[in-house]
Amino acid sequence: MADDNRPLKYMRYAIGEIVLVVIGILIALQVNNWNQNKNLRKIEIKLLQELKKDLAETEVDLLSDIEKANRELKFTDSLYQRITKNQIENNALPIKVSMTYLYDRSDLYPKKSAYESLQAHGINLVSNDSLRKNITDFFQLHLERVNDLEKFIKDMSEKELGLYFIKFSKDVNDCADCSSLKEMFSSGSALSSNFFHIDEPTDELLHLLKKKYMAYSALSRLYAITQLKIENLMYLIDIETKP
Repeated sequence: MADDNRPLKYMRYAIGEIVLVVIGILIALQVNNWNQNKNLRKIEIKLLQELKKDLAETEVDLLSDIEKANRELKFTDSLYQRITKNQIENNALPIKVSMTYLYDRSDLYPKKSAYESLQAHGINLVSNDSLRKNITDFFQLHLERVNDLEKFIKDMSEKELGLYFIKFSKDVNDCADCSSLKEMFSSGSALSSNFFHIDEPTDELLHLLKKKYMAYSALSRLYAITQLKIENLMYLIDIETKP
């Protein structure tokens, strides 16, 4: 009877050993997963904090661009009013426009190093679904819209307004004693001291000014939305990374 029961005992013992081994493996896997998740969370928090710093620096650049955009709007409007007033009063008065009007444009340069690091790790590293969506929408959609509109203004300024000024203007410079281009452009205010001088502004120029004003009005609104999105993202990151 004892001999007959021995295989059954061995089987029970073997099954018990297997169960213990499986439990041990499961516990080890659970501990390993816990450690991995803990490490991933540390990386996530670190990258989110870096992203917040990048957003703060981007906002500083954005504020400067908002000021430039407002200056462009103000000057474009005043130039348009001056020309139309002269036309109404039938005064053939020339206008003088600084080169900065064409070349000193607002261009947002967002800092993306932390976002690119997030992409390298996989954007799903951001565990909060809402925050992840806000981040991807901002960098992949909203900033692209800003870039497209800035590019439109750049092309319009250089290829349309620029060609108009080159075609119809005289070369005027406040530096009367400058005998070389090196002297003329040696100062930081070189652009503002060089002008396009147009004796008789035409309706074509008025059309281009309206086009530029409309584009900058849209860009100004887009900049305001960008600032709100940046501040909202920083707020969400603060909530997500707080201890």
